[in-house]
Amino acid sequence: MKPLFILVSIMISCLTVNSQSIKKGLFDHSTVKMSEIKSNTIQSDFGPTIVGDSIYFTSFHNELTKNSDKKMKNKEFYDIYKVGIDDSGNVKGNREVVNEFSAKFHDGPVSWCVKTGELFVTQSNFNSPSIKYKPFRKENIKLRIVIAKQLNGKWAVVEEFPFNNSNYSVGHPAINETGDTLFFASDMPGGFGATDIYKSLRINGKWSKPENLGAQINTSGKEEFPFVTGNSYPGSFLIFASTGHNTNRGFDLFYRKLNDLTGAIHQFPEPINSDYDDFAINIPENRSYGFMTSNRPGTGNDDIYKMTVNKYIEYMLEILVLDSKTLKPIPEAKVDFCNSKSVKTGSDGLASYPFEKKADCNISASVFGYKEKSKLIKIQTPKQGTVLRDTIFLEMIVIEKVVLKNIYYDFDKWNILPESAVELDRLVSFMKQNPQMKVELNSHTDSRGSAVYNMKLSQLRVLAAVDYLVLKGIDQSKITGNGLGKTQLLNNCFDGQKCTPAQHRENRRTEVYIPGFLRGEPVRQN
Repeated sequence: MKPLFILVSIMISCLTVNSQSIKKGLFDHSTVKMSEIKSNTIQSDFGPTIVGDSIYFTSFHNELTKNSDKKMKNKEFYDIYKVGIDDSGNVKGNREVVNEFSAKFHDGPVSWCVKTGELFVTQSNFNSPSIKYKPFRKENIKLRIVIAKQLNGKWAVVEEFPFNNSNYSVGHPAINETGDTLFFASDMPGGFGATDIYKSLRINGKWSKPENLGAQINTSGKEEFPFVTGNSYPGSFLIFASTGHNTNRGFDLFYRKLNDLTGAIHQFPEPINSDYDDFAINIPENRSYGFMTSNRPGTGNDDIYKMTVNKYIEYMLEILVLDSKTLKPIPEAKVDFCNSKSVKTGSDGLASYPFEKKADCNISASVFGYKEKSKLIKIQTPKQGTVLRDTIFLEMIVIEKVVLKNIYYDFDKWNILPESAVELDRLVSFMKQNPQMKVELNSHTDSRGSAVYNMKLSQLRVLAAVDYLVLKGIDQSKITGNGLGKTQLLNNCFDGQKCTPAQHRENRRTEVYIPGFLRGEPVRQN
């Protein structure tokens, strides 16, 4: 069995674009085994980090873990615990609190740098203890990062991260193996979503101003719990939890090569990701196991799972998505492989997927502004290490209406919902790739209410959508907007008709008209 670190690294490297050959040992997700560690409690246990021969994780005091949620009190906080593991990653002995971090409020999760001997620790950064119990990642509290070292066998805080701020959170640290790059999550002003991932470099002992990793990593949702793999083989990778990358199920785990933060983002397959929140992963070097956190049905609210891998496959299907007119690569296109897995293309238009021998694979590619296209690829029996390559050409939409599928509104509201922001971000990306393009947004209401009121409401809705695009960097002169009230219903939910909430919601929408054009040369301007 090869080490899990190597396994995941191979998986990521083989999905990276422009690969000339497939490294032996590509990860077959069907062979991943997940099992709870025996230290889980009925409360929340999360954030496993391997420190030497132990797992450090975040949990409640032992005397509190037998209480149900309803019995939890206002002043009960998370502490850092540790439990020993053997050479196979199995928990041995009983868990024990790390007393040096039993602070006044919350402590954990942590990140460990072997080279520098430093433990980067998340702690509360607020003054009021009256915070009601909830799973930690949902707390509306402020966080900070401190750095500790062992002095005389005890942990002691030796430094506070200089960019902690009582007005927002700085937490969930992930230090690289050389100890000079710190990744963390924060809701500081100027980000792309609720929480974003940032990095700070340590140069001559001083930390640089935090840098947002940008829209390729961060979305309008939450990006949290970063983790950085080592460099031993074949490189270093950033893994993080996100609610905004191709998922509607809460937190899922994603990864990207660290030295190519503009490349494609890949989503871990099942059983690592599930229909529940999956986050806070730790993959040690040169070991055949790893750990992660999930709130899938188990012992408690959040539980820690051990991941074990037993088998490998060695083949890859690589799809290049191109503009049919310009033959330029199309980034951020969704490629559906074999009716089972969706992968987004990187900046070079490539998406990859591992496959078994002798299979017929239906491939479809879609991206905002283009017509979806599918093709059937027959996979025979390739030699080990084979990369099968094919190309899908997408035709850009010309003089056509496009319904932004998720730009819906609550009844009598005009604010942009989180799911709507994801759809608008697709339009932002497309317009930035085609700066000469102009769009016309039309917003609609359902039939309830007067014609005059609905016309005003639809105008507020289209203005909210336009403002969102402008805030994301789109030139306002490229956008026109119209409120059309209830004049263009999509169904028979007219005044006086009995309709379901879902039918009314279908009419509360925004549509975009794209004037006909080709990349780089206008065809017709409306």
